[in-house]
Amino acid sequence: MTEEEYLSLKSNIEIYCDILLGVLRYTPVRNYQSEEDYKRILNRNLKFENNDDHHRLRACIDLTEDTQYAISEFYKNGLITKSEGQGEMYLRLYGVLNAVYLQMQSTIELIELFKVPNKKKISTALKALKVIDVRNKLAAHTPNYTNDINQGKSKTESYRLTQTSITKWGDQLMIVSSYDQIEEFQLVPLMKIFTERIEYYLDIISEKGLKLFPNKSEQKEWMVNRLNFVRKRKTW
Repeated sequence: MTEEEYLSLKSNIEIYCDILLGVLRYTPVRNYQSEEDYKRILNRNLKFENNDDHHRLRACIDLTEDTQYAISEFYKNGLITKSEGQGEMYLRLYGVLNAVYLQMQSTIELIELFKVPNKKKISTALKALKVIDVRNKLAAHTPNYTNDINQGKSKTESYRLTQTSITKWGDQLMIVSSYDQIEEFQLVPLMKIFTERIEYYLDIISEKGLKLFPNKSEQKEWMVNRLNFVRKRKTW
């Protein structure tokens, strides 16, 4: 199997995670005298603020990749596979919605670690995505969702998902509020918009990480090849 064939089996987000893991593994650390000294030099070379931020980076990489497995599973098989019971569709729906939320959180943390400009604006924009709103209403704050009205005023609502609206691809999901307001949405398009945004910011983060390396090195070439590959098939 060629390198390109291998990469073609992975999602874009998985490849971005490979790049960031490479940044963590291959950042040069020289002339250290102890483990604490190694951590200090590593985080300094990564341009991080704290001596344990490399652990934070690894946690974000793992969380981003792990949640992508759940998201990719949804893209491949939807909310219903072979099970005849109702439990699986709820498990998959709640699971993928919370995978989306966790992936958003890990991306915001990476943006902070790598000092991507306008973090607050980016964070606000990601949290405003419709799929995050759906997650909050269906899989987190369902019985006590705080809905902002205007001028700092808010009201608390509850939501319920109509069971008959659940289909394999979530293309006609319906939620009803305690004020009898009905919302209908298609899950796949909302997920696609989210994935495009995450890919966009992971690309920026990966490029910033690669700038830490000398222009010529085997490790940098390995990561640059992956970045070029994923950029050729990007959708944003």
